Amino acid sequence: MSELKRYFSQDKFEKFLEDFDFLFKKIKESLDELDLKLRSNYFNLYYKGNSLAKVCFEGEHYKISIHNKFIENVFDGDRRFNPEKFEGASYVSYILEPKLLPAFFQTKHLKKIYSNISKVNYGEEVAFEQILITDNLNRQDFFIIDRQITETSLRRKRLDLLALKQVDKNKYHFLVIEIKLGNNPELEKDVGEQLRGYLKHIEGNFGSWKKCYEENYRQIKKTGIFDIPEYPEIDIVNNTQGVVVVGGYFNKAKKSIKKLEELYTDITVKHMEQRL
Repeated sequence: MSELKRYFSQDKFEKFLEDFDFLFKKIKESLDELDLKLRSNYFNLYYKGNSLAKVCFEGEHYKISIHNKFIENVFDGDRRFNPEKFEGASYVSYILEPKLLPAFFQTKHLKKIYSNISKVNYGEEVAFEQILITDNLNRQDFFIIDRQITETSLRRKRLDLLALKQVDKNKYHFLVIEIKLGNNPELEKDVGEQLRGYLKHIEGNFGSWKKCYEENYRQIKKTGIFDIPEYPEIDIVNNTQGVVVVGGYFNKAKKSIKKLEELYTDITVKHMEQRL
């Protein structure tokens, strides 16, 4: 049986709420550019779809890991923020006591990190995924709860997006979303196999996924980052569905989508057209 945990233990959750209250407010005021996703007793902070920082408990302190390309020239010699840098490593880490967190994540530093992230080209698919997330906020009937999901039994594969679709009041079911650009060669076949595999996996481990994301939702709701959905807690029912969302490259996408639908008659495909 697969065990999925993407939330905090209760003792760490209370400390998380207290120490990062300032950050929750920044995320809410960021006009959807910042996003926070819970993991197993740590969290990832995202900027426009890119993981800006990984934040873990380190005893009474926090370990903050950031890609070395993102952190370049951010702190201007501020001795409070001396990184633990390992030769050849892609990431640098900072060990900080809670009182230094607001200074570390202050707006001046974040803007420099945003600028550095913008210099790195992560491709159209990340940008398309981010647009899909931000354009579907503040909906009672639909809520994207997680991104880039993996666990041991998924064999290194990453599920793009996991959403909750409303059934009735606070009852929701999972909606697995795979993102592909219209010119991606995986669109013709591979994505269908991937999506079927994810749906089968969740179905076979539904109890674990239900427990995980009911608690994940409850904890994120308590941060105050979002107002809608309005429910403090939800009940996830067993009716997992999936969709392939395709963006751009209209003519090439039409051909690939037709092939995909012929091979996988049970797959739902939604093509986001940009035509005027």
